[in-house]
Amino acid sequence: MNLVQIARKIWKHKLVTAPVIALTFLGALYVVAIKDPVYEASSSYLLINPPPPPTEEEIARDPALSGVDADNPFTRFADQSVVVQALASTLSGESARAALEEAGADRRYTVAPSSEFGYSSPIVQITANGVSQESAVHTAEVVGNAVTDELERMQQAEGVASDYRITTQQVHAPDDAELRAAGNLRALVGVLAIGTILLFVAVSVADAVTTWRRERAAAAIVERMRSSVAGGKAEKPAPATEVEPQLASEAAAASVIEVVPGRSRVSEERTSSYG
Repeated sequence: MNLVQIARKIWKHKLVTAPVIALTFLGALYVVAIKDPVYEASSSYLLINPPPPPTEEEIARDPALSGVDADNPFTRFADQSVVVQALASTLSGESARAALEEAGADRRYTVAPSSEFGYSSPIVQITANGVSQESAVHTAEVVGNAVTDELERMQQAEGVASDYRITTQQVHAPDDAELRAAGNLRALVGVLAIGTILLFVAVSVADAVTTWRRERAAAAIVERMRSSVAGGKAEKPAPATEVEPQLASEAAAASVIEVVPGRSRVSEERTSSYG
């Protein structure tokens, strides 16, 4: 089926296809011209381990160190990515998103381990979205502060002394935000794909209904012609106004096929009776 045939089918069933095309066009217009753009800003933080607990010699020189809780349970992991995963899980929860949204952040942010140096690296990657550059940058800053505060809270809850806590150092600051055109492009492709599928379904259903109605009307006319021939008299075919305009030619052809042989049989019977 070429493009001309497809266009003819769409035009033939325009009462069904026109609404689908109109809705697809409106959806594409919304994605391109009305939907808010999405800007993206990113930042990253490196987790820095604290110094080791004081030795006996250091405690002997400074007895005050004996009362310091230098045991940090978060430094017992061989891989600091465990702490990164814990931070990402906490800040990705709904309660954290709601709290950061009240602080002015856009809730469409992500906190995850950085893949730049491998997922086992102790780096937290923050990706923030916003309807403007300022909004995306502000979200990245708010979420970055939340990461630092959450890490501090986790260690404070364990009673770790401040000098022996894991700290963060910003590796990449959210200085600028870029327009994420890929998001709108994916949405546009999705709208066009759904519209095409719905158009194909609409044309297929309309074709099936038209074929069914044509076959039903032709079968009814053939049945009337057979009944007329069996009764010994030819009934005048139903006028075209009783059949759909597009079925008039098929109905007339069907009546000719059935009536002509019938008349031939009647003529043969009359000839044999004369003989």
